[in-house]
Amino acid sequence: SPLGVYGQTKAAGDIAVGNCPKHYIVRSSWVIGEGKNFVRTMALLSDRCADPSDGLNQVTVVDDQLGRLTFTEDMAKGIFLLLGYREGDAEPSEPCEFGTYNLTNSGRVASWAEIAAKVFELKNDNADAVVPVSTADYYASAGGPISPRPTSSALSLCRIVGVGYLPRDWEHSLFEYMDTNE
Repeated sequence: SPLGVYGQTKAAGDIAVGNCPKHYIVRSSWVIGEGKNFVRTMALLSDRCADPSDGLNQVTVVDDQLGRLTFTEDMAKGIFLLLGYREGDAEPSEPCEFGTYNLTNSGRVASWAEIAAKVFELKNDNADAVVPVSTADYYASAGGPISPRPTSSALSLCRIVGVGYLPRDWEHSLFEYMDTNE
């Protein structure tokens, strides 16, 4: 049930690709990889809040949108498995059954604010600088229309786990990401 144009175009793409006899549709959420992303932004804001000369003491982050992060490295491993490339094998094996797979990291479902607080904690031990706020309050002063966001972006991982891929816990991947991207 797409809430906005972005979601509607994704759903239309799923329908178009789903009509092909041999296809994979891989769904993800809250993707973190190279370049600009939520985790990098929160790490920069944590640094600013930790710097007394900056003047930024806190940041507000929505706490009523829930999901799990998807790290691109973990997603790539899952896609390779779908295509028949299993770690440690010299040759590719049979690819997985065609179809739609949800592929995110595993672990507890969390809000953006909880994830931000974790980033702040890992970066500068200043998680208390993250102030949770509802989506409605966050956008209360917006000058124009706001694209609706789902309250839950948590995807079932049953099908990808069923073919032998065990997604890593997003908190473990976050720790490694923060450790290697400072």
